[in-house]
Amino acid sequence: MKRYPIETTMPNYPLPAAEDEVSPVELWHNITSNKRLFLTIIGAFLALGLLYSVFAPPTYKANVLIQVDQQQASALGALSDVASALDMTKSLDGELDILNSRAVIGNAINATRADTTIAVANRFPVIGALYARVLGPQTPVAPAPFGLDSFAWGGERLKLTEFVLPSSLYGKNTYLSITSPDNWKLEKRDGTLMAHGRVGESVSFPVQTDDGVFNAKITLSELSGRPGTRFELEQHSLQSTIETLRKQLKVEETTKDSSMIQMAFKAKDPVLAANFANSIADAYVALNKAHRSEQARLSLQFLSGKLPALRNELEQSEDRLNRYRIATKTIDIEDQTEALLTQSAALIKQGTLVDLNLEAAKAQFNEFHPSVKALQAQKAAIDAMENTVSRQIEKLPATQQDYLRLARDVTVNTQLYTALLANSQQLEVAEAGTTGNVSVIDFAVSPEKADWPKPPIVMAGALIAGTLIAFITVQLIGSLRGSLRDPLQVERVANVPLYAVVPTSKGQTTLLRASRRNGEDVALLAESDPGDPSIEALRSLRGTLKFALVGAESNVVLFTGATQGLGKTFTSANFSYLLAINGDRVLVIDADMRRSGLANYFPCKKAGGLAEVLAGTVSLKDAIQPTSVDNLHVLSAGNRVPPNPSELLERPSFSALLREASAAYDYVVIDSPPVLPVSDAVTIAQQCSAVFLVVRSDVTSARQLTETINRLQRARVNVSGLVFNGFNAGRYGYGYGYGYSSTSTEPQNKRDKRRLS
Repeated sequence: MKRYPIETTMPNYPLPAAEDEVSPVELWHNITSNKRLFLTIIGAFLALGLLYSVFAPPTYKANVLIQVDQQQASALGALSDVASALDMTKSLDGELDILNSRAVIGNAINATRADTTIAVANRFPVIGALYARVLGPQTPVAPAPFGLDSFAWGGERLKLTEFVLPSSLYGKNTYLSITSPDNWKLEKRDGTLMAHGRVGESVSFPVQTDDGVFNAKITLSELSGRPGTRFELEQHSLQSTIETLRKQLKVEETTKDSSMIQMAFKAKDPVLAANFANSIADAYVALNKAHRSEQARLSLQFLSGKLPALRNELEQSEDRLNRYRIATKTIDIEDQTEALLTQSAALIKQGTLVDLNLEAAKAQFNEFHPSVKALQAQKAAIDAMENTVSRQIEKLPATQQDYLRLARDVTVNTQLYTALLANSQQLEVAEAGTTGNVSVIDFAVSPEKADWPKPPIVMAGALIAGTLIAFITVQLIGSLRGSLRDPLQVERVANVPLYAVVPTSKGQTTLLRASRRNGEDVALLAESDPGDPSIEALRSLRGTLKFALVGAESNVVLFTGATQGLGKTFTSANFSYLLAINGDRVLVIDADMRRSGLANYFPCKKAGGLAEVLAGTVSLKDAIQPTSVDNLHVLSAGNRVPPNPSELLERPSFSALLREASAAYDYVVIDSPPVLPVSDAVTIAQQCSAVFLVVRSDVTSARQLTETINRLQRARVNVSGLVFNGFNAGRYGYGYGYGYSSTSTEPQNKRDKRRLS
């Protein structure tokens, strides 16, 4: 008989997002579909964050606050004329660079012996450091729990006053052990004794190097710990230590133009952090003071060289003026001439001072320095004013001009010599008592709490990182799987009508859990909860089945799929039940002789099954078993797995079995193996009138569905339709659901018959 294709009307689902677009619903579904993996990754990151917070060595931060007085001049007022020009005000950025300089950090390293790292070498594995940090008191030495006194449990201290090793031992470990109270010994890694002594004693010991014997030294100022405690010492070169400690040092201005510097140093030892930060502050203050003292010394040296020449010039100018007065018998001068004399003398004095300051500045700085440029600008202005006064003097009579010039020389030289002599005397005092323009406002104190790790920040970072990694992972898995999730997507890929969309059933999940918990067979959902949404979907499939069989040669219906775990057995069992309660005689055949599934729904006696019937050891009549449902019979897969299921299905006896069953029953429903793993389903499908492929949401991929249809078509099997199983409408934002169930007292089979009438 000729079969006619049936066109079905699809529900009005919203169109899915285009394949090249990223849908937020798809992203969310990738998370919910892999929520265990998603939560596991986040949990793993949180666990790592917790472990890090507990076991990571703490880092302590010590802070120092420094004030830089940008406008400070000499404390001696008589020096103001010279010091105002020689005082070099540094920008605060320059002060920050000085704090990070090798000169400052190197002095701090020498003061604190920070070039040598010290660690306790005999802690208890894993938990020893944690015990020493959390449970073990700092002082005195922590008692050993459970009598494990061969380990160090906290409170051990070692402080070096002097430790000098040859460069060949830089970066190599040496070990100092406590032999008795106040006594120690120093060994190499291989146990070779290098030195021994007492606390406070300076010990020199020879070390053989490639260049000869090196005289090494060590002095301990503090040593605490029970005998047997072992310290690991590692000394580094000054340069490498500076580079390492610079990374732990942070220097910055507190606020813009505040002249306040905040310095922070981080270390694993809180005492070392405070001591090293204070040592940097002390070295910086000392360097600043030495620099300003050197400025005063250079100024004094410069003035000392100029004073003899100025004195000689003063004496000569006085002699010239006296000779002129005697020769011209001039004693008094006019008021105008005296005013010009005073003005000219003042200008020449200022110009000379500027010249001296400019010469001193050039001796310290290059010609592009701001101070040099400022002095040059002052010199140009004074020269212009001197030219103006000189033009006024040229208008005087010759006698007054000569007198004015001679008198001016005397006045200027007298004032210059007197001022510079006084400043020279003041600079001698200033050189001995110079103070810097920086001061430490707050010295560092040993921090009580660790600056890092901070558990809230660590856990928040672990949560963010874990969520991000988990999100990326599940999205990659979702994209690689290419699972089908949307009904229209399924129909578009398969180009086959979609007969039913079976939603996810919470009731079926409950039945499966109860079956595993009680060790019983799985109850049919269609019988225990006939109003479940998934059963309603199968009823719609039952209503369209007779149209799918129009023109068919038989009434044999096959349910198969691409792989295992798609819900073929669930669909076959419940669909058969719905046909049976509708008054039709139904035979459901378990054709999966390799992995039987119908036996979980329909337990049968060990009278044989499909395998035995095809093998000819049991007749079909004896193998068919009744069920608890009227009109519903089952043919199990068999008592045991045959060695050749494919060969059995290819025998003529299988076709004969289907013809006999088709004649005896209104419908024959076959639950077959999957198509892709084995060839059994293709062989069975060639004997059936209607073939339905079960596709499961988030399980079946587009590639699997396409390959399944291609295999069946190559065997000249036409797929009648698709059953989309496990669909969660709310998850994809379709906005519809099944919010109803059967509440009538009318028997379900009567209600089903009435619907079809």
